[in-house]
Amino acid sequence: MRKSLIIASTLALSLGAASAQTTTTTAAPAQVTLSDVPAGHWAKDAVDKIVQCGLIQGFPDGTYRGNENLTRYQAALIFYRALQTGALSGCGFGATDMTTIANGMQEVSTELAAIASRVTDLEKLTADQQARIDALEAKINGMDTGAASTDVVALNARIDALEAAIRNIPAGPQGPAGPTGPQGPAGPAGPQGPAGTSTSATVTTPTPTTSTTVVIGEPTPTVTTPARDIYAGVYGSAKMAGKGSECLSLSDKKTPVNYCLGGGAVVGKNNVVGPIGARVSAEYQPGWNAVSADVNATYALNTGSRVTPYVGAGLGLTSGQQRNNTSQNVSDVYVNAIAGVDFNITDSIAVFAEYNGRYYTSNKGYATGLDSGAGNGLSNGVKAGVKFFF
Repeated sequence: MRKSLIIASTLALSLGAASAQTTTTTAAPAQVTLSDVPAGHWAKDAVDKIVQCGLIQGFPDGTYRGNENLTRYQAALIFYRALQTGALSGCGFGATDMTTIANGMQEVSTELAAIASRVTDLEKLTADQQARIDALEAKINGMDTGAASTDVVALNARIDALEAAIRNIPAGPQGPAGPTGPQGPAGPAGPQGPAGTSTSATVTTPTPTTSTTVVIGEPTPTVTTPARDIYAGVYGSAKMAGKGSECLSLSDKKTPVNYCLGGGAVVGKNNVVGPIGARVSAEYQPGWNAVSADVNATYALNTGSRVTPYVGAGLGLTSGQQRNNTSQNVSDVYVNAIAGVDFNITDSIAVFAEYNGRYYTSNKGYATGLDSGAGNGLSNGVKAGVKFFF
């Protein structure tokens, strides 16, 4: 039975998808070409064979439609051709093979019928489920106009009545009167009226008004978060290097470049005296083994956003190798000017970038970055880094 079942199942699956014909012709035309089964397709030989045997003829438009589902009518036509018209007899099958195929198809007919019954039951179950879903959707849609809508209206009315009752709660009883205060000094006597005329004065004492406020629940305390204006940060820097003060390239340590790189740290407070702040920074420059430190007064403009621009000015000192004698270190004093901006990522972390201009009053060391022949001058630089506020 297993062999017959395999033969019958293979035959049904191979032949079904293209058999939409309703004619009972026992053999296919001499030449039938199905346009949608191209040469080289993995199933072309099988399709050509069953066309030659007359089991299928394709759809009226000359297509096979191998990816479409097989209907029961199409399956009935295929089995009819196979069992009744003798179509397989012209395909090289002997009498024994024909008998085996017929017996195998009859053996699986009961199983096919059982499968068809199960498919019918599943279709009925799907239809029942869809009907239940449709009924549930109709019930949900009817909630806006049915009893549920009436309940919502009644509930809103009760809430409105409760709010009105709370607003109209009467004031509590008046407390006892306090003790009488001391009598004030007598005022000056008024002018005496003419003889024979009686003058009287009426003094009206205003009645104090008692106001009672009903408070429901505890008031929410207001919490004020202190501003974070103390900060510490680290940064990288780049400073100009004039002729005779060039640093060496990082790539080969030999080629002179007209800039010098460094890094440093800064500590400060934005509000020391009103909006005026102060900061101290220190920086190390590997080129010419230089160290710079300065103190600055700053002013930060609070824009109410994440961006906070600031300016500042102060004094500083740079110590580095002496010109024409690198074995000695010398110091040069400078007047410092800064202009930068903070971008607050959170209330405690910000990134910043700033311009740093130094006007050196002397030019004894290479670390000033000035031309070797200059006596004094302006050295420009930039910084970028991160600040942490506390």
